[in-house]
Amino acid sequence: MSAEFHLILNVAAAVTIALVGGLLAHRLRQSVIVGYLLAGVVIGPFTPGFVGDREQIAALAEVGVIFLMFALGIEFSLKELARIKGVAIVGTTVQVLLTMAAGVGLGTLLGWPPQQGLFFGGIIAISSTMVILKTLLDRGELASGHGRILLGMLIVQDLAVVVLIVLLPALAAGGDTALYELAWTLARAVAFIAATLFLGTRVVPRLMTRVERLRSAELFLLTAVALALGAATVSTVLGLSPALGAFMAGLMLSETEFDHRVVAEVVPMRNPFATLFFVSVGMLIDPAFIVENLLLVVGMALFIVLVKALTTAVAIVPFRLGSNTTVFTSLGMIQIGEFSYVLARAGRETGAVSDTLNNLVLTSSVLTIVLTPLAFRVAPRIGRALAHAPMIGALFAARAAGIEEEDALDGHAVVIGYGRVGRQVATGLRGIGLPMVVIEEDLQLVQELTAAGVPAIYGDASHATILAAAHSERARVIVVALPDAGATRVVVRETRRVNPTAPILARGAREEEDAVLRQAGATTVVTPEQAGAMLLLEETARALDIPVTDWTNEQREPTAIAATTAPLRSR
Repeated sequence: MSAEFHLILNVAAAVTIALVGGLLAHRLRQSVIVGYLLAGVVIGPFTPGFVGDREQIAALAEVGVIFLMFALGIEFSLKELARIKGVAIVGTTVQVLLTMAAGVGLGTLLGWPPQQGLFFGGIIAISSTMVILKTLLDRGELASGHGRILLGMLIVQDLAVVVLIVLLPALAAGGDTALYELAWTLARAVAFIAATLFLGTRVVPRLMTRVERLRSAELFLLTAVALALGAATVSTVLGLSPALGAFMAGLMLSETEFDHRVVAEVVPMRNPFATLFFVSVGMLIDPAFIVENLLLVVGMALFIVLVKALTTAVAIVPFRLGSNTTVFTSLGMIQIGEFSYVLARAGRETGAVSDTLNNLVLTSSVLTIVLTPLAFRVAPRIGRALAHAPMIGALFAARAAGIEEEDALDGHAVVIGYGRVGRQVATGLRGIGLPMVVIEEDLQLVQELTAAGVPAIYGDASHATILAAAHSERARVIVVALPDAGATRVVVRETRRVNPTAPILARGAREEEDAVLRQAGATTVVTPEQAGAMLLLEETARALDIPVTDWTNEQREPTAIAATTAPLRSR
């Protein structure tokens, strides 16, 4: 069997089984992550039938982690991190130290060697960026208060991994150079971060602008991918985490006009690789070990869940985030993640982590991953209960200013397309005082609008991330003023999916498109013939000195935008 065919066979088997597992999990109303993990068990070495090559699948899964962190860096800007720097840095540090102390304490009770207890504490202290981000995306809570805090804490945890991956093996080996190695690693990390921030402000925006002017979607995407993989490679060469490099690459784009478009382009590539990540984790699970040690596995999973939820709560309660955010954040951190497996592998290589403990942590980690979506579902109830609980309710009732506040855009208009028609619509909406955001694929127009103080998003509105950036789910009215009929139909359909209730007014090229666009979700469709005819009718009414409203109301019903903006005009 050739190497090429072997690779294709493994990827095809992994993706196909993952599809089946995901469909089954969705049918059972479980997270698709559960289906992906079960798919890994099916093609793993511990079950009969086809056995996949985990090294190949895991290598491809690493690309998924890189793209995940790249998109995370774009969406989570330095401004966002600065807003929550206290809870992200101090809270995460306290959470990691408390969790490690709990791990060492359990090891002492069970008679483990000190090195094993220390490694165990470090392994369970780190949460899964992949699982948390996937859950937030599925729930549409990436921009929520708890979503921002979780992402900020995960970033700090990823930086903590750099420390642990150097410090723990050195301590386990009893080396005297641990402090020197740690200082040298941190110095490399600081230099790398400083270099990427410099490039992000001086070089990358100019590069992306020049590529965008070529009007080639393929070259634009390749440039973004090259930035992500290149930064991850440099980070790895420096002895740092490739995920840290990918995150910094995304951060370089976070304050530019390209951020939303890059995310929209990368997400379709990221998701299949992310699926392979969960499949590769599932391939490590030995069902026989679970059956033989069921009580231990369940007990370990419960210990991890309880300890991580409690230590996170203790770490962030002083910041007075409010009951809802505190509970969501605490329960969101209950799982152990991808970098925990890296620490476990390092522990095995140094002899500090036994094979039994490694299998126990691995199998119990799957349960913590499975419990994460469930924890998010019960979080609101627990938050309400804590807010009204006697004695302790006051601790959870207060909020940190700005953390849970929604962005200013709410009850606004979204204008998609800023051509000749969209420009007139946007001008009219601004004239009547309706808050508005524009979505446009022409970078120059977006820059001009931004400079003029008009909120504008650069990217293709058929992507959910672009619509989310404009807060389309909270829009009062949406106007699709694109000249292309096919693009209009796709955008209307995606917009209706995001916002089921808001009026959607679409520009149609011909009368035949009226039914198609209405079927896609448009409330009102305006074609050139219809607009021209109505304008002629109105001018004819004025020429005959007939009230325009009396004339036009007999010809048509008031448009959705007229009904939407009428209260504004009457003010």
